[in-house]
Amino acid sequence: MMYLDRNDIAFREEEKNGFLEKDRITVFRPGNRIYPQERWYITWEVVKARIIDTPWNDEENRPPIFSDTVAMVKIETINVLQEDNLKKEDFLNSLEPTDSKEKLRKNFKKIYKNKDFNIITKIDMKKVDNNELIDNSNEIRELFTSWIIQFAMLPEGNITNIEEILQAGNFSFTFINHDYAGMTPKMRNHIASIYNVDIKNSMVIIQPENFEKVLDILQKNNKFIGGWLGVWFKDLWRKVLKQKEYWFIDPVADEMQSINFIAHFWTEIHGYNSDASWYVESLCDKFKEIWMEIQNKNIIILWAGWTARGIALELANRWVNSVNILNRTVEKAEHISERLNKAREGIATAGDENKIFTFKDRKVDAIINLSTKWADGDLALYSWLTPTEWWVEKNLHDTKELLREFKINNPEIIISDINLTKTGSTPLLDEAREVWLYTLDGVSMWGRQWGIAIWTVWGYKVIEQWWTKEQINEHILKLISKKSQQWK
Repeated sequence: MMYLDRNDIAFREEEKNGFLEKDRITVFRPGNRIYPQERWYITWEVVKARIIDTPWNDEENRPPIFSDTVAMVKIETINVLQEDNLKKEDFLNSLEPTDSKEKLRKNFKKIYKNKDFNIITKIDMKKVDNNELIDNSNEIRELFTSWIIQFAMLPEGNITNIEEILQAGNFSFTFINHDYAGMTPKMRNHIASIYNVDIKNSMVIIQPENFEKVLDILQKNNKFIGGWLGVWFKDLWRKVLKQKEYWFIDPVADEMQSINFIAHFWTEIHGYNSDASWYVESLCDKFKEIWMEIQNKNIIILWAGWTARGIALELANRWVNSVNILNRTVEKAEHISERLNKAREGIATAGDENKIFTFKDRKVDAIINLSTKWADGDLALYSWLTPTEWWVEKNLHDTKELLREFKINNPEIIISDINLTKTGSTPLLDEAREVWLYTLDGVSMWGRQWGIAIWTVWGYKVIEQWWTKEQINEHILKLISKKSQQWK
């Protein structure tokens, strides 16, 4: 049994033959399904079209059971119409059970209980076709031989052989601007192996000035399936895609002005963002563990990148009391706080990293480090909570003393750090545990994010192997959990 994601679209068994035969398909759904309405769709997005073997049963609270039949379809047009205004030509590409106004109403009454059928959303879609893509492997090889792209050396289990990448059925890249020990390639390659999917994944280093050139070459390739974006490329990707003739940006990612993973559909690159919602979900779960709710809490965010913007917006929507953004470049923090205060007046403040000391006499409910800057390299031993101008011993000593003062005002404060390292911890989390504070690492956040990316980019290949999204998340969380010895 599987839950039907928002970016899936379901067909019944009686529609299967028409679904398999047609390249263009028209479907109808009751109500308004255009973004941002519930269970929305939007022109140009690509979704997974699936066949239901056993329909859902609301009375028994039973979800549908799907077959392994799946196709990627692109939404070409979407319109909200009055049922009375439907014309014969509207049903040109519809499937047999709904190929006339009379059959459509009868079908709706059978499937949708207690629904108003006066307003109907008409969705025209086309199956994704990769015939225009080419094998431009030599161009990709040249990117590596000319050092425009370099394989990252620090990630465990990273594939560093271009021929192994190009000879796979499909491949994806995680793009970063400097080498660090990310878990993404090992995790994705392991998931591909579990599901018997021939996709190779590698973490690679490129510089921003080469990004558009790399995109243009990969966009033409018949095996490139998508990828993950490191911190420095999340807003850059959005700007680049906006300028392209063929692009799609998920509206949530567009509102955040940031993309953290991409999918290659047809000749197009589609951008998405899964950062904010899943981190805040993990924070809500942590508050529930200590018998609290996130509402009315006072939160400090360390760092002011686009991830911070999305998470700050999510926190505001969860009705926290305050969000305080601290960053070395205070203008970036002010930019986020100003936008947040337009959404909810007076909720946000901004300051530089030294302002953290002004909060020590206040009740703070959570401190969240969102910067990956200290994950590896010369500053890997430092905590982001206090300045790093001095030696590491002073940084850690000041961190511990500051945490003790926060604890006096709130013994139940949560200290969170999104970084995943080979040790399974970070200096900030280590110091917090030394003084017996509640901590939240990035395992749950990153696990859910990776699950979303995999399901969006190559989930159709998983479906064909009879695996589910829930199983993907289960495997990922197991792999990156600190309890798992294989990452140590």
